[in-house]
Amino acid sequence: MGTAARALGLAFASVAMLPALAAAQEHVWRHAIIEAKSDAGFQVMAVRGGFAQKVGLDLKYSYFQNDVIMLRGLLAGELDSYEGTPGPALLAGARNAPIKIIGCHWQNVVHSVFARAEFKGPADFKGATVAISAPNAAPDMIVKAYIAQNNIPLSEVKFASLGNDPDRYKAVASGIALATSVSIEFSVLGARDGVKLLARGSDVLPNYQRLCTMTTDKAIETRREDVVRFLTAQMQGYRHALASRDEELRITREITGIKPEDKRPEFMFDEAANPKTGIDPAMPISLEKLAWLEDRLIAAGNLPQRYDPARVVNTELRAEALKRAGMQN
Repeated sequence: MGTAARALGLAFASVAMLPALAAAQEHVWRHAIIEAKSDAGFQVMAVRGGFAQKVGLDLKYSYFQNDVIMLRGLLAGELDSYEGTPGPALLAGARNAPIKIIGCHWQNVVHSVFARAEFKGPADFKGATVAISAPNAAPDMIVKAYIAQNNIPLSEVKFASLGNDPDRYKAVASGIALATSVSIEFSVLGARDGVKLLARGSDVLPNYQRLCTMTTDKAIETRREDVVRFLTAQMQGYRHALASRDEELRITREITGIKPEDKRPEFMFDEAANPKTGIDPAMPISLEKLAWLEDRLIAAGNLPQRYDPARVVNTELRAEALKRAGMQN
């Protein structure tokens, strides 16, 4: 074939690809996740494993410090979905915000309560500084629940917003704060830094799910097919990550820069793989757990009264995604 013929053939091939490229660009999905920690490989496996691409979705991740900020971004139209604890979504739903919980993959919270080694008991909370991320975010809710369960009035504690998990952990290790709530993975470093685990978040709030996925009513109405594609890719990504330990750990270290001698990624993989408290790729939504969480929010004074959590839940999208992911049960 001559040079001119080859060039013409390539030109026709390029033209033929244009509709597919245009279609891919039309199916961009903006998903927000918490700043990368020792489970980062699970967060991004839908893309890293090629599952989003296979369903025709251009899935783009954005990292945020907490789920309260992500909720604001979602409602402002800057995001198509985010994953976080369901508490802020329930609070927003009480104010008739157009938000829906469409799946929950991590079944128990991993944020837990830590304090400096010299912490002797609950009475030490009085007058002390306790580090939180943002009001109503998971770290805030968990540490306040622990303090309240130990009969210490919250009004007698100084709560300070001191950044993300590593920032809050450093604040405790350096003596700026007495206690905080950070991911359970920091228990691996506690003995070295003079920080001790007081209580697992899954014991403080046993029905509080760590990660659910939220989207808007508008996205469901106008981009239903893309929502289903997104959920399908996420389910397949979680399933693949659980079955591919070495790959998940490699991606986690690549994203976070965690060194091989630091065993937090291995610790968190084992947490995720726990069938009772870790990741369920089927992303089940429990109305019972959401109702339980509503009661906790009411007790904490964050929610004025209980309402039917089904108001902020959509189960049809998940059912369709289960079929496409080959995970229908």
